[in-house]
Amino acid sequence: NHRKRTDPRGVCLELGEEVEKVERGFFELLPTVNELWILNPNADVRLSKEDSALFLKNNVLVRGEFDSAAEAFAQKYGLRFLLINTKLGSAGDYYEQGVDIITLRLYPDGSADIHQDCRCQGISAGNTGGGEVSFDLPEDFYLTMTPEEVAGKCWSSCYSSIIEQGILASVMAKAKSKNGFLLDYTKKA
Repeated sequence: NHRKRTDPRGVCLELGEEVEKVERGFFELLPTVNELWILNPNADVRLSKEDSALFLKNNVLVRGEFDSAAEAFAQKYGLRFLLINTKLGSAGDYYEQGVDIITLRLYPDGSADIHQDCRCQGISAGNTGGGEVSFDLPEDFYLTMTPEEVAGKCWSSCYSSIIEQGILASVMAKAKSKNGFLLDYTKKA
């Protein structure tokens, strides 16, 4: 019985960047799958009729990058899609005084936050003024804030990295054009 092999509360499966293809029938081994992260933007993930029925029954949430194979997969199979947590910028050096990393995290309930993490080698970041902290963003921040305003709330060490890389501006613009970060393709199935 496959059900005993997976957690009855649900399983989140991450397909790493190295995964290029998943054959039909694979997900029958994971009858409680409820979230699928597709990290390779070009992955070829196929569902059998049984897999498709399982995904619909479990209301599987697909996570990945906008305009990627993950979003196309969610659209094709009538599933929900949520932008994956996205690194916006960083500053410093892990081996020299530590590195600050800023990540946009998005949740299925529509909420979002900024996670700020200071990592350093061999010492506790918390003892050197580092560590990690998060702050909530308004659900409609992509409509009501500019990338500069969001970056201005982050650690100042990362401000220029966030603005120069343009990742935040890009995901905010795409979210605006798609009416959010959580896309519901179940209605189009």
